[in-house]
Amino acid sequence: MTTTAINVTRVDNELYIIAIPSNGLASMEILHFVSSNFVSSTNDPVNITIIPQHVLAAGQYTLCFVGINWGGPSAFYVSLTTNGTVTPVGPAPTSNQLGIAWSINVQITV
Repeated sequence: MTTTAINVTRVDNELYIIAIPSNGLASMEILHFVSSNFVSSTNDPVNITIIPQHVLAAGQYTLCFVGINWGGPSAFYVSLTTNGTVTPVGPAPTSNQLGIAWSINVQITV
C-alpha cells in the first residue's frame, strides 16, 4: 500500500513532519510550517499537500509528526492518502499545553 499524499489543513501553531527511512540512517524534514491562531475565523486556512514520491526515494518510512503550541488551544489536522483512501493521522487532541502538544509516528510506503 503506497502513500501518495500527506495533507495538512490545520496548524496552530507549528508542525514538523520528519521522515526516517526503515534502515534508520538519517532523517529528512519534509515540512516545518508555522501558523498562529488558526482557530480564529479571521485566519486564512491551511492547505498543504506533500507528494511523498517527489521528496523521498521509494521505500518504507516512519513519519514523525510533532505539533508545537505557543499558548491557547492547539489545532492540528493531517491526513494521509494511501491507495486512494484518505485517513486522518491522530487524532490530534486540542491542548493548552505550551511546547509539544501532539506527536505521533506513522509508517508509510513510498
